[in-house]
Amino acid sequence: MNITSYVKKNRETFADAPFNEVDSLVLCELSYLHYTRAFAGAPRKTLRDMAKDVKTHNKDTLLPLENIGLLKAIANSPRFADVKVGYFRERNSVKRETRFAAMTFELAPDLHYVAFRGTDITLLGWKEDFNMAIVKAIPSQKLALQYLQTVASKVDGDLILGGHSKGGNLVVYAGVYASPELQDRLLAIYDHDGPGFRTNIFGDSKYLRVADKIRKTVPHDSIIGMLLNVMERYEVVESNSFSVMQHNPFSWQIEDNHFKKLPETARTSVAMEQTLTTWISGLDRKTTQKLTNAIFAVLFGSGATTVPQLLRRPIGRLRNMKRAFDALDDESKSLLTGNGKYLMSLWFASMKHVYGIVAPEVDPQ
Repeated sequence: MNITSYVKKNRETFADAPFNEVDSLVLCELSYLHYTRAFAGAPRKTLRDMAKDVKTHNKDTLLPLENIGLLKAIANSPRFADVKVGYFRERNSVKRETRFAAMTFELAPDLHYVAFRGTDITLLGWKEDFNMAIVKAIPSQKLALQYLQTVASKVDGDLILGGHSKGGNLVVYAGVYASPELQDRLLAIYDHDGPGFRTNIFGDSKYLRVADKIRKTVPHDSIIGMLLNVMERYEVVESNSFSVMQHNPFSWQIEDNHFKKLPETARTSVAMEQTLTTWISGLDRKTTQKLTNAIFAVLFGSGATTVPQLLRRPIGRLRNMKRAFDALDDESKSLLTGNGKYLMSLWFASMKHVYGIVAPEVDPQ
């Protein structure tokens, strides 16, 4: 079963059974929805209240049909319906290339769950993800730490952090760079298939203070969660989808109120991780930034602002993208074409390596 089935079938309240990893993924998914000013203050409205206006919260989100089913299940759930939600914050800036949102759930008067939104449907949001490979800290990471500090000053007791996709990266960042006093209040940090960091933070003394509290989960064919420098300790979850589609949280399989675990990630996931890690590590910051700008100049040149728009009327979009490519300077064109060929060669070499055929030897030239 998936998270919607879990919400329908689990009739225990949080007083009956403690918060778990699946609960975290459920609340993470809710952070992708849109909220009115009514949810900006302290947690007073319940998830049952929120579910009454499905269309408002579910407008222009990823997985709209799945979200509707989840919200309907939550409205009738003894476990989730009375959970209070508040402190919703959203910060979007084209200039700063930032898409940030967070919210807080009151599980009990002395226990709150802080959720950070992952990558949304906008191309700007995807460019922000690419920026993680360029700068030490993107604006959303800094906003996540500020948000956690603000909420912690307003509520009593313990805190649990959670996020899916980019949100998983944000919770780790916020947890690692929080003050020691705030870190002591953190019960757990749930990173659901979130990417890692440009710099390796895992030997940092600040990270070591919370390392045992971080619970990272990735699907069998994880790609997003294996990007950049990632922690070595994680659990693998079975998914009923394939390849990058396993990033979809509704595909993660649940058994006995916990994720159905597998011993390791798929060989294709290992190959993709090797491919992207080798590629990214071979690019300096200036080159990475120029390449990223070139990629998104072509994507934005399509006339689309969201991923769904990009997929509509593909012939017209491709024509526009070709014009945008032709308008690039010669260096940007060379970076795009050259790195495309290099990535393909890395991919084939990595696939051969993980299947035990031959160790990868790739010349970037």
